[in-house]
Formats: sequence, structure tokens, C-alpha cells
Amino acid sequence: MLIEHSTQQLIAINFESPFQQVLQQQRPLLKSLNKAKKWQLWLSNRPMLKRSWINIAGLDKNKVVHLANLNNANLISTIEKALQNKTCSYVVACINNLNEQDKSRLQQAVSSSDTCLLLVHDVQSEYPIQYH
Repeated sequence: MLIEHSTQQLIAINFESPFQQVLQQQRPLLKSLNKAKKWQLWLSNRPMLKRSWINIAGLDKNKVVHLANLNNANLISTIEKALQNKTCSYVVACINNLNEQDKSRLQQAVSSSDTCLLLVHDVQSEYPIQYH
């Protein structure tokens, strides 16, 4: 996590990836889900998870699985399978451009599972940060 600009009224933080932001902002939730004896699945279209972030968040690195370089179609199928198998305590997926059919598929999979699903939008891959 990098502090780009700081004053008493404003602190702007730039995360290296959406996964770092999730680990920072959802730490209490992830730590509580970490207690289950299940996998913690992180899915993305590019590598974006560092072991050091997992350690800092206090998660069990032996339970964390990061699958990268998945396209949207493979992401949706992988999420569905993970939710149906109920072998993960949570799934974090970085996915852009969900259509209505994909949203419906994921909603059905979540409703029949006891697994927590966190969907993250990767804004940085679409729009480079510009500073003025």
C-alpha cells in the first residue's frame, strides 16, 4: 500500500492490486473465515496476490490458493464449481464486465452454497491512474 498524497484532511491510498485492497479492508471478515478448515480461493485474470500480504493479514498461507490468468468464462465456471463443492470458506474473484447471464449463474451458485463470495472490479486494468 502506498500513500500517494497526504494532508490533514485527505489521505489518498493507491493499492498495488484489488486483492491488496480486499485484504486491507476486509481483514476482520477474512480472518474469521480463515478459522474454517477449508480453502481460501482467489481468482483473477492476472497475477495480483502476494504472499507477504497474506502474512500481514494474518491468514493461513497454506490454505490460500490463487489461480491467475483465467478469462471471464473460466472465472465464472471456476467460481460456480468452488461454490457447489463447498470446499472453500470464501472465494474472492476479480472480474470485470459481468453480463446478466453471468450474474444469474453466480446468484444461483451462491444461494445454494454456504461459501462467501467477494467480487472485485479491477478498475486499474481498464483505466490507468492519471495525476493532475
